[in-house]
Amino acid sequence: MLVTLKNIVPLILYLFGSIIIIFLSLRGKIHLSLLLLIPLFSLQNVMERLHPYPMGNQFIDFMLIAMILGWVFKAISNREKIFVSAPFNTILFLMAIYTYISLWRGSFYLGFPMPISVSDTRLQTWKNYMLLPLLFFITLNNIKTLKQIKWLIIAMILSMFIMDYYTGNQVRWMSGIISRDKIHGTFVWLGPNELAAFYATYTFVLLGILFFDRVKLRRIFLAIAIMLNIYCVLFLYSRGAYVAILSGLIFISFFKNKIFLVPLILFLFFWQAILPTKVVERINQTKTEEGTLDPSSQYRLEMWKECFGLLKNNSIMGIGFNTVPYLGLTLGDTHNIYVKVLTEQGIIGMAIFLILLFTALKIGWRLYKSAKDRFLKGLGLGFAACVIATMVVNFFGDRFTYLQLGAYFWVFLGLTVRGNIISQEELGKRGSSRRQNKSR
Repeated sequence: MLVTLKNIVPLILYLFGSIIIIFLSLRGKIHLSLLLLIPLFSLQNVMERLHPYPMGNQFIDFMLIAMILGWVFKAISNREKIFVSAPFNTILFLMAIYTYISLWRGSFYLGFPMPISVSDTRLQTWKNYMLLPLLFFITLNNIKTLKQIKWLIIAMILSMFIMDYYTGNQVRWMSGIISRDKIHGTFVWLGPNELAAFYATYTFVLLGILFFDRVKLRRIFLAIAIMLNIYCVLFLYSRGAYVAILSGLIFISFFKNKIFLVPLILFLFFWQAILPTKVVERINQTKTEEGTLDPSSQYRLEMWKECFGLLKNNSIMGIGFNTVPYLGLTLGDTHNIYVKVLTEQGIIGMAIFLILLFTALKIGWRLYKSAKDRFLKGLGLGFAACVIATMVVNFFGDRFTYLQLGAYFWVFLGLTVRGNIISQEELGKRGSSRRQNKSR
């Protein structure tokens, strides 16, 4: 690459940033490395600019390898367990093994070479998918205090502000429903539906914390982020995101304070008068004036029929991981993660996927009910609502396997599991203190 005055500064920042992250990671300061790395996952436009630099397209891989090495070395030197005991460990190891077996099954089904070459695109897709649970393990095993949880969440929110800036500008430039397909925010090669799904799910974590946090400055910070996120998702015109937001709000209202259900019910009756005209038009596009489904919805139904036809002889294990895009079907993708998992991984893969989602929901709920710290209680409620929203948006497309879209889910999951551990340790200390007081 030709170095000029225009790109010398980004090159220096890239090299300097890489050195800092690697240095911190190998020194065992993984919690600091995560502060620098995690926000970059949603800033795909920044990551794309690193590709021309030396090893720039493998930046994430090298940083994660450095973190793994630092994590393992630190655990060994401190004579600690490398993996914290958590309900997700078994599920995720099982998922990794099964999806890799399914990857091979898919190669046989498609008549492709064995997936052992690093240039194999399907193997690369599987590797990128496995980076998501890897983020969970790195987060859970290296973020160990409440203070570290708070700082990492703040760093993630700051990246949301950058996303809001890019998305907000694009919304103003391309405000029409027809031109919405050109809006991608910081996601570069993903579209408005994926971007809206990001906002519709992770905003609930912020909302949950806002309900319980008592620190005024942080509450203002959270409130501004939530309002900007809602503004963006509103004008991305994603019907799936709208349904996800409504589902999450109903969940939080029902379990946090049922009085919040009253304005939600009123909204369901008068939404056409409340929402902006273009948003109402977008929702009404689901059906034509004749009462039939719009072409987009109709094509999805046809695609699902084709996929269910493939399941007749492959119901147990499916046709193989990452095979649907190579079949030349109507839309090229299922536009529904559940249909995709069932088609590619069969009943076994679907069972693993659903267990994963419901276990995540259970963990968020447990933290909400058991935590004495108000920040952790809010994190638990917010993440539980985030899981509900995630379940909903994935009915409208694959919002789970893309690294830039799914990374925050796995990081928040790791923080929620760690929050449960901190909460249980605090309860144990209080119980021990009470017993000692009684003995005196």
